[in-house]
Amino acid sequence: MELANASYCLHNSELDGEEDEDSESEDDDDDDDEEVEGKARDGSRKRRRLSSEGEEEPPARRFKKLKREYYRMGTFHGKPSGCLMYDLSHCLRKNTNELLWLACVSLTDQFVHERLTDERYEAGVMELQQHINSLGNLDAVTSVTLKDGTKVRAPDSSRIAYEEEPRLMLLREWNLFDSMLCSSYIAPKLKTWSDNGMKKLKLLLARMGFALVDCQQKFQYMNHEVKQKMKDQFEQILPDYGLDDFYYKSFLRLHGYTSRVSAADMVYGVTALLESFVQSDGSCALKQFGVAYDALSLSNLDKLKSGMQQAIKIQRAILRQGSAAITKSGCIRSGRKFRWVKLEDSVDTKLLGHPQALTKFCYFLMDALKEKGAKLKPLLCACMLQEPSKVLIVGVCGKPRLGALQGNVFGLAFRNAAEETGAEFFHELFESSWIVLDAGVVNSFMVKLTERL
Repeated sequence: MELANASYCLHNSELDGEEDEDSESEDDDDDDDEEVEGKARDGSRKRRRLSSEGEEEPPARRFKKLKREYYRMGTFHGKPSGCLMYDLSHCLRKNTNELLWLACVSLTDQFVHERLTDERYEAGVMELQQHINSLGNLDAVTSVTLKDGTKVRAPDSSRIAYEEEPRLMLLREWNLFDSMLCSSYIAPKLKTWSDNGMKKLKLLLARMGFALVDCQQKFQYMNHEVKQKMKDQFEQILPDYGLDDFYYKSFLRLHGYTSRVSAADMVYGVTALLESFVQSDGSCALKQFGVAYDALSLSNLDKLKSGMQQAIKIQRAILRQGSAAITKSGCIRSGRKFRWVKLEDSVDTKLLGHPQALTKFCYFLMDALKEKGAKLKPLLCACMLQEPSKVLIVGVCGKPRLGALQGNVFGLAFRNAAEETGAEFFHELFESSWIVLDAGVVNSFMVKLTERL
């Protein structure tokens, strides 16, 4: 759930008007303060002189000031809507495992897309773990004993479990080597796009005792012994490469004998399905929404797996374009307040020309620049869309920090700058820091945006 998003864009003109109104009111108050008390009139009492120091601010003006300050704080994300819906169902005693799983997915969505702090994620995980325990997921029967005393595994009856998950995207649908190579967590640290980074990655696997042939096999068919000791080896060796906190608490959905889906994998797959539409006429996007909605159910694993494969293609494109932007001189332009980059590759723009994919690309670049020792600055990225002469621009300010008083301020600035250009624009997306413009006004938009910030 996003706070101060579309609503503050709609109140933009109102807030500007309130600033003028407040300044006029303050002038009027000053004039009133200068009036001399006295001048008694028949049948009327003396007018009391107002003290500018002791006078209480009128409630209407105080409310306007608070509202203006609130919207200028920028965009923050609140509690996930899936968690709110589960809380509501829990209060009504209509909570089920299905609703609980959707709550787990919604919390994980905010985590993998860097919309909340680690502390808030930990608190959310602990709350959901209590609900998982209370619904009896840990008491589910996992084996049965036959008459002859033989124990056999019983099919999981669609239960939810929680365990630690590595920061490797879609590992179960990929292979270990490529998942590490393209990981948004490992790649910026090791610079896996370079020859030296590739050597570091292979040396890392060799130190853990993993054969390269095994690591390049699909994870499903990987050597079982390697899988068993993978976590211990990662926790022992990865800190030497600056890769701390490689594992994080996550959720799994177990169903039948073979179905095992993590909440993070579902997030990646469903997000990729949502952003797989080619045409921007609305009907194609509506169709993909239906497909993504169906993929949330374990009875439609084939649709979810197709989304996961699309997510893998997107991640490869992020690595390709990210490495090109980092290594190519002048590709990333730096201003006083922010950096910005423009994607023009005709092939990868088809994959990255969607708001969430482009946002992931921005975070990848910010992490890579941080590893190079560059100063932390907000980043803007412009990408050509499938629609002729249209450009998508997204802005990120870095991962949320605990106690931060300033969120993503691009939303209000985007709208003001676009209005000043006088060109047609579309600013009604799910994030206020996403905007679609005509390609011809991008440069003037950047100039206006620089002035605004």
